[in-house]
Amino acid sequence: MKKGIFISIEGPIGVGKTTLTNILTSHFNATSLMEIVEENPFLSQFYKNIKEYALQTEAFFFFNRVKQLEDIEKVLKKGQIVVSDYNIIKNLIFAGLTLNKRQFYKYKQVYDIFVSGLPQSDIIIYLTSDTDTLMKKISLRDRSFERQMNRSYIDNLREEYEYYFNERSIKHYFGEKTPRIIKVDNTYLDFINNENDRQFIINKVQNEIELLGGK
Repeated sequence: MKKGIFISIEGPIGVGKTTLTNILTSHFNATSLMEIVEENPFLSQFYKNIKEYALQTEAFFFFNRVKQLEDIEKVLKKGQIVVSDYNIIKNLIFAGLTLNKRQFYKYKQVYDIFVSGLPQSDIIIYLTSDTDTLMKKISLRDRSFERQMNRSYIDNLREEYEYYFNERSIKHYFGEKTPRIIKVDNTYLDFINNENDRQFIINKVQNEIELLGGK
């Protein structure tokens, strides 16, 4: 039986994670894992007052993602490919920006306990883009809770992602299993309408799957 491969797609808000997840899920006949966003009851208030609603927002996201990862383990054990539009590391990235130091210290302790033993990504596609492009994409998709999105928040988020995905940081933050990272600047790519762009990323993922012993 072929080895199950767990692929995560990460990057700041608006970078195209869900779009690429759908493309790869279809191409590889994989199981998709989509994060719960709009169901978070604190999110709309969070963007109005980040400090006040940060802990509730981050806690809701974290425990939902933990449950999703627990559920996906049986699919991976069957040797299937799973493509997710997030990696659990994003909880530390966002919490590091929104929680105060005392809250983050306690949050990190809980994070380490719950993440230990969960399925870990074999491959992470790390999408980047400039802030102007991200703000444009966020505006175009017009989610009600994102209409008050602050540009400086997105800019800081981009920098935080760069920190976590720096080669010096990866082994420290990704725990017992270091994933293979595919970094792609998505500023000028169009995975939906441009076949060459779509094939470009598919080929990169296919190569990594083969190196890991998958199909």
